[in-house]
Amino acid sequence: MSDWVPLDEKELLQGDDETKVYHSNTSPQEPGPAGGFGDADASAESDATGPRGSFGNGLRREITRDMIIRALEKQGNRRRPGAGVDDPYAEDRFLAAQSHLHLNGRGITRMSNLRPLATLEVLYLYDNQISAIENVSHLRRLTHLYLANNSIREISGLSGLSNLQKLYMEHNCLQLVSGLEACPSLEELHVSSQRLPTGSPLAFDSATVTALAPSLRVLTAAHCGITSASLPQLAGLSRLRRLDLSYNAIDAFEPIDTVIQPCAVLSSFDLRGNPVGKLPKYRDTVILMNDNLTTLDDEAIPAQHREFLLRLHIRRMKAQLAAELKEDSAAGGGQPSQSSGDAYTHGPPQVPVSASGPSRLPPRTGGFHPAAGGAGTGGSGRASLSRNASSGNGGGGLSSGGGSSRVSAQGIARGMEGLSFQR
Repeated sequence: MSDWVPLDEKELLQGDDETKVYHSNTSPQEPGPAGGFGDADASAESDATGPRGSFGNGLRREITRDMIIRALEKQGNRRRPGAGVDDPYAEDRFLAAQSHLHLNGRGITRMSNLRPLATLEVLYLYDNQISAIENVSHLRRLTHLYLANNSIREISGLSGLSNLQKLYMEHNCLQLVSGLEACPSLEELHVSSQRLPTGSPLAFDSATVTALAPSLRVLTAAHCGITSASLPQLAGLSRLRRLDLSYNAIDAFEPIDTVIQPCAVLSSFDLRGNPVGKLPKYRDTVILMNDNLTTLDDEAIPAQHREFLLRLHIRRMKAQLAAELKEDSAAGGGQPSQSSGDAYTHGPPQVPVSASGPSRLPPRTGGFHPAAGGAGTGGSGRASLSRNASSGNGGGGLSSGGGSSRVSAQGIARGMEGLSFQR
């Protein structure tokens, strides 16, 4: 089987005949010949732990200095310096100057002997048999670490990697995502397709989520058994741009709203293969949860579709408010109820308006203020509408506290009932 190579590293290996076929970061890997994990070199190469091809028999195979140098030679560094009498440190300087190292698909069981690679930035160790992350904390310049398709059970040993930006951990044995508190620069975390016990969803440690909140931009956690009950563990990752939760067990709107509504820059969201996708008005309801989504389930969201949904939803919520005010007025002897913080006046019900004027609110609040043209009259007249999940709004009504309105996931779903527009 050809080596699994991340798409963003294609150019690095264009001249390598051994890596002509590339696979997706989340595609399952099949075992290669002779019980190994797909090294393209079929030669009977051997080192201190035995010949290649025998590591599928449970033998311990560590990373050796000779293995590292041979890998560097394959990458194009053909000139291997000798440790001669004149310059005994030539080989050490050669290793210390390397930025990329490919040790994927070699049946490695233990990470070791990486200390000479002081300037290493990208390390490929996918398609091996590694069970623990170790001996990398001294690699201070490391930015990319590829450990997909191994047997790792916990994330640990990364305390010194303050510059780590991308971590690929798909197809391992993680049950809890933790141990990343010392990685303040991490922007991408890929943990899809973990080999989990039956009925156990992948869990996320609260300390790790809090630590990653300022930096994490991409999270892929597909095929991990995540449920509606466990999904709120991701709440707080407000800087996400792309979130992939496809093929899990999410079956309700409320936890989705809790996670994605605060995400001010979320543009791509994938929920394909979840039970929630079978609920009525699924797509339209999720679109209304976040103003910034441009792609849902790998399908673009047309701007005119979003505009239509917003106007229709505002119209339905205003009708609901009118009915509630009429009931309150009848119950109160003809006087409509009104709190001091409300923006409602006697007469036709209005959507609450903030005193800050007609400018658009920051995306984090999810709302729009009505322009001079009024709400529901076009793109410039979108009313203030924040789709936060709120337990205090009577199960989905519009609340008016603090000068901005909030609608829960239930309210969105209720407002979408009877919607005739479909993509």
